[in-house]
Amino acid sequence: MKISVFSNMNKEQNYHISKGVINYLMKFCEKIYISKDFSDKFDGGVFPVENSEMMRLCDLAIAIGGDGTTLEVAKEASFLDKMVLGINLGRLGFMSGLEKDELSMLERLEKCEFSVDERMMIKASVYKGDKLVSEHHCLNDAVITRGGYARLLDINVMCEGRLVTQTRADGMIISTPTGSTAYSMAAGGPVLSPDNSCFVVTPICPHSLLNRSVVLSSDKELELIVENDINNNSFLSIDGKESVPIDEESKIVIEKSQYTAKLIKIKPDNFYEILNKKIIERR
Repeated sequence: MKISVFSNMNKEQNYHISKGVINYLMKFCEKIYISKDFSDKFDGGVFPVENSEMMRLCDLAIAIGGDGTTLEVAKEASFLDKMVLGINLGRLGFMSGLEKDELSMLERLEKCEFSVDERMMIKASVYKGDKLVSEHHCLNDAVITRGGYARLLDINVMCEGRLVTQTRADGMIISTPTGSTAYSMAAGGPVLSPDNSCFVVTPICPHSLLNRSVVLSSDKELELIVENDINNNSFLSIDGKESVPIDEESKIVIEKSQYTAKLIKIKPDNFYEILNKKIIERR
């Protein structure tokens, strides 16, 4: 088995946990790949490679960090149909398969004693007129937000040529079920089990008491049009990383991505048990 370990080892905690992970993997792995950036931290036992090669060379990937790290690695892995195990060093770790004090369970990888959660992703395409400007794949969410001024946006959401919602708000979140426990939940959206296949459309601070989240089947295609204030701009944020400027000539098309994120699940906890442990019991 060949495994790539993704971790920011310049952080002391990440480096300490990464060394522990690698020590376990050495017992059964054919090759362990790490980023060439951290080659000076190991005397042997690992294969430092370019960052661009780490995912291509491995059979599966291990992401060490918070949910943001796991999300980023899982999305990259989805393009090559690879599996990812997240080891949580963050606060919640909804997408992680193990906590930092559970490294002994890594031996289950060798015995294939794990399951794989397949998570749907969103494809967000930005058009100007009929011209495709850019395409983006999201594991958590695509978010329309306003620019630097505290002014509202008018956002129309269409499905199959019919109006779903017409909202004046600070923005709009289109999330996957995986992303329903992230920004969408913070904005008052519903929590969905990640084995669903749907879009959650949640307004951000709507200027109405009646605007609520809408859940739509992922076999539909959504179109969003944004009307900016004359002195304001809006942006499309992709999983909190990329930011694409949007103007009144832009159209955003949301559909189910052809890619699927595959998260390794070692422990028997189901989604609702994890939800109780990580959010409800921490209140």
